[in-house]
Amino acid sequence: MFVKRLAFVLLIVSVLSSLVGTAVAQSEPQQFVVVYVEFKPADARAGGDVLQQLDALAEDSAGVIRFDVLQQIDRPNFFALFEVWSNAQTFEDFQNSSETQAILTQLTPLLEAPLDQRPGNLLTGTVNPRSRHAQARQIFVITHVDVDPQFVPQAQPLLNTFVADSLNDPGVQTFALLSQTPTLNHFQLVETFANLKAFEDHLSAQHTVDLRTNIDPLLGAPYDERLYQFVNP
Repeated sequence: MFVKRLAFVLLIVSVLSSLVGTAVAQSEPQQFVVVYVEFKPADARAGGDVLQQLDALAEDSAGVIRFDVLQQIDRPNFFALFEVWSNAQTFEDFQNSSETQAILTQLTPLLEAPLDQRPGNLLTGTVNPRSRHAQARQIFVITHVDVDPQFVPQAQPLLNTFVADSLNDPGVQTFALLSQTPTLNHFQLVETFANLKAFEDHLSAQHTVDLRTNIDPLLGAPYDERLYQFVNP
């Protein structure tokens, strides 16, 4: 009888330990990263090829959820990376790997400015996993929103409402608000639309006009909205 009770107690302890471990793992936030990449105009194509090497490496890395290579529509030597990792550690492990460092070394002579890396956390909205067969006509938008630190309590509810309203716009596939770590008065709006018309209709929506009108006096820098397409749809 004693042996059976001991076995039962050990089983309960094992189950509870597993549940606690799961709860800890689930409480660890995903790591979001936006990286702005500016190549010398003559090196834009070569730079894009190197970024695709980085993409291929990331796709085979532990903890990657999403890794997009994006090219700015009106400035083809400007690129961006949008990354989602299971947690900060998996992102750090990828960054510090010898393979990643070797690719980043290849990038250096092609750049006209250092990589501008902005890690952050998801505040509100949805970021859907991207199919590797995404349509080439999709529009990816990243907007850097620099709020005067004293106005963050007023600005964040405006941004939260804007995201909630925009998720209902036709053609929206991803619409999310990220905070930048550790500069918490800097935000990133990350948006994906089915096509250019869906994006333009969103721009004309009343909630977009209201957001731009109401947040303008709270900004510490111009509203920086950039349009991209997927390099490898």
